[in-house]
Amino acid sequence: MNQLRIVKKRNTSLIIFLFALGFLIGSFSTDLLLRSGAEQTHITIIYSSEKASWMTIAYTNFLNEWESTHPDEKITINMHPYGSSDSIIAILNREIFPTIWSPASSIWMPFLNTKWADLTKDVDPIVNFSAVVKIIYSPVVIATWEAFNQTHDIDGFLDLHSLILNPTVNIRMAHTDPRLSNSGFMSVIMALSAASGIPSENLSLSDLTNLGNQQWLKEFESSAILYGKSTGFLARYMKNEGPSALNVAFLYENLIRDISSTSTGGKVIAIYPEEGTLYSDHPFCILDADWISPEQRVVAEAFLEFLNKPETVESALQYGFRPINSSIPLDPAVFNYTTNGIAFNITVPELHTPSDGEVLLKIPDLWLLSKATA
Repeated sequence: MNQLRIVKKRNTSLIIFLFALGFLIGSFSTDLLLRSGAEQTHITIIYSSEKASWMTIAYTNFLNEWESTHPDEKITINMHPYGSSDSIIAILNREIFPTIWSPASSIWMPFLNTKWADLTKDVDPIVNFSAVVKIIYSPVVIATWEAFNQTHDIDGFLDLHSLILNPTVNIRMAHTDPRLSNSGFMSVIMALSAASGIPSENLSLSDLTNLGNQQWLKEFESSAILYGKSTGFLARYMKNEGPSALNVAFLYENLIRDISSTSTGGKVIAIYPEEGTLYSDHPFCILDADWISPEQRVVAEAFLEFLNKPETVESALQYGFRPINSSIPLDPAVFNYTTNGIAFNITVPELHTPSDGEVLLKIPDLWLLSKATA
């Protein structure tokens, strides 16, 4: 009987010992997992949607290079395409926390700094312009169907405005909402410059309040059938729906490369407005924000350095982007009007955004008064 009690006691002690050992092992394993997670650096990249294909390739190649050169430093990268204006709103609302932010154009960076200062009362800007990296660009062009243009011979905004007023021609035009999308914003600036006959950088508030310019813009916008949030969506709509649905759109040149030879209604071509065009310069910046750690900044700087390598830039050219670095040659097979609807050389003037900040702020308001309502 006593022996039986001794065996039971030993069994109980063994169970307690094993339970304690399991607890210690579990705690040690959990601690290892937590430590492993803590050592992994995570960054988030928010970028404009029209460069999604290139960014996906660059992201994959960068991770492969990082793993080979930093085998003991684990990283994760979240990449999210956003409309330029939408990304500003999301940052201000603390819905997203980018390490790297890349809107479609430098136009949007002063907007974020101004709104950030208003919201946070922080005297230090969230975008440091001295640290902005520019690698590629794409001009805003008039996209139309080759067959349509053979009949109507559009050279720029003034030609298009005349066609809109012609009752025998059915212009079905579209651009994105300038309050939400960079290409729409730039298109309206270019239209106002053509209407007033004034270089876009010199547009003033008096040009916006000029009744003749306002009437011109209303006539121009009267042909619009939709205003989208995304330039990429607009390009896909034109490609899929054909010329009967949409015969003129304002797109980035690189998107013409995407849709020109695969569209259901024929070939889409880029018209470089004779009045001049604005360039979408796709800036990259590491935000000066309190959610970015020194370790994240190191990875982000390495990513931007990788993007700026000639071989990475060359991969962007395959998607119809042009290099900021003029020493990197264009591929004539890509920038080919016959096959892809885009020119090798741009011969029209380069326009610039208005230098008056008040003008920039008022342009979307003027568009709201002028836009098509149907």
